[in-house]
Amino acid sequence: MDWSTLLAANAAHKAKPPSRLASSMRQDSVPDMHHGSSGAAPAPRHTASLPYPEDFGPGTPTMYMPSERDHLYFPAPRPKLDVPLASEAKTLSRSASPAPSNASRTSTSSKTARPSLPTRHSVANVAPVDERPKQAARRHDSFSTSSQTKKELSALMKKGLPDCQRPEPVPGYDDWYTVIGAPGLAFCPGCVGSVFERTIFRPSIRRLPQLNLNTKIGCAFGSSPWLRLAWLLTLQQHRTDLTLLRDLADIEETSEPCPGGTEAVRSWYGLRDREGYFVKDFHICYSDVRKIERLLPTLSGFFVRLPQRASYGKYTCGIRAEGNRFSAYLDALIATHERALASRKGPDPMPFVDLVERKTRLRECTRDNMLVGGLWHFMPNIPTLTVCEDCYEAVVEPEVRKSMDVAMRFNRTVQPVYGEGMGSSCQLYSRRMRKIFQRAIEDNDVKYLARKSKERREAEVRLQQRYKDLVRRAKRLSRDSVGDDDERRLNRELERITEEWQAKWE
Repeated sequence: MDWSTLLAANAAHKAKPPSRLASSMRQDSVPDMHHGSSGAAPAPRHTASLPYPEDFGPGTPTMYMPSERDHLYFPAPRPKLDVPLASEAKTLSRSASPAPSNASRTSTSSKTARPSLPTRHSVANVAPVDERPKQAARRHDSFSTSSQTKKELSALMKKGLPDCQRPEPVPGYDDWYTVIGAPGLAFCPGCVGSVFERTIFRPSIRRLPQLNLNTKIGCAFGSSPWLRLAWLLTLQQHRTDLTLLRDLADIEETSEPCPGGTEAVRSWYGLRDREGYFVKDFHICYSDVRKIERLLPTLSGFFVRLPQRASYGKYTCGIRAEGNRFSAYLDALIATHERALASRKGPDPMPFVDLVERKTRLRECTRDNMLVGGLWHFMPNIPTLTVCEDCYEAVVEPEVRKSMDVAMRFNRTVQPVYGEGMGSSCQLYSRRMRKIFQRAIEDNDVKYLARKSKERREAEVRLQQRYKDLVRRAKRLSRDSVGDDDERRLNRELERITEEWQAKWE
């Protein structure tokens, strides 16, 4: 066969456009025809019509098929995170693709380069920073950044909470309000008007649906000190929503209620002292633990569950809201939380442990329960002003340390009260008597304190006597199998006695 004839015929054919495979060849496998000197570029050679290397002569190939490796995709090493770092994303947002390196520069010819294969972490799939979800911003959506809003919240903080008109559950009202998302909360119109009206929180307040008028409902602001603390923390932290209130409502719905001063079986928690032992005679229910950890997050893990043998015993809750020690305990917990925030360290439990150990060594206040033969702090010239050890330490002793004359008149040790009749009860557990005591301290007016104490003692004896008479009548009527009307009448009289005592004397 005459090879020269075939080669001449092949050269005479019109040049066939390069195949897609040839156009996708890597730059380093094709001789660079455009990087010559300042002279004119040589004319391009005609390619063969066959997709094979062109021969300039027998056995002298000048162009080769690309190897299979040249068209394989080798992914880059997978990064540790699924998204690029912020510094990388910032660069990528300015350019659609990274600048080519010297080792892998794309062809500068007018032909379209082969597109890169899409990968999970390719540059084309990375969204600019501005289009990504603002996670940090979402975390702070609950907090105010506007100076005007901060001023409004500070004004509400200074205003404080009003005196609620419906702190106790009462029937016969259908004008209750609630927080959207927390239907278990109920607020009376007075608290809504004083606290939420004309604030950024008002759109979150709605009327409760029609209720049975016989249902007894109490205002959450008036009856729950936990909710009042959540509201004050909302203002103090410049929050713009009622998340803390909703969270407390959720805890109330999903936890066993606090037993208060009634002995009950619960999952009990306690405190460890310096030696690692649990503080004696101190128990706190899981519901209150959850509330503390939600409102004061640095105290998470502060309370420890008691061992199995003691965790399910019958106890009363040490941080019950109706107890006189609640305010002292809560103030100490808030101080511990704030110290932890300021130091950026874990909370130091020892100051609170010392307070609890000191309190548990004292007899807890029995409030208005009358005791015969009890031991009390009192003034020798005002024997009706009997004060228990717990309230003496909380109310009177701070004034004694200031050398206030009225406080210095109390006996420093507990003593029996002679001629007490049907018994004595603590006078300074009530908010009303504590205000009277503070006024007497400020005005140094012992006569005013003696007069108010005598009035309260006379009312207490009178109402206690009426209460005992009604109880005796109830027992007698129960033996005689009386009707429901008489029983309802007795219950209404007992309720009137309780309402008079709480409204006028506590």
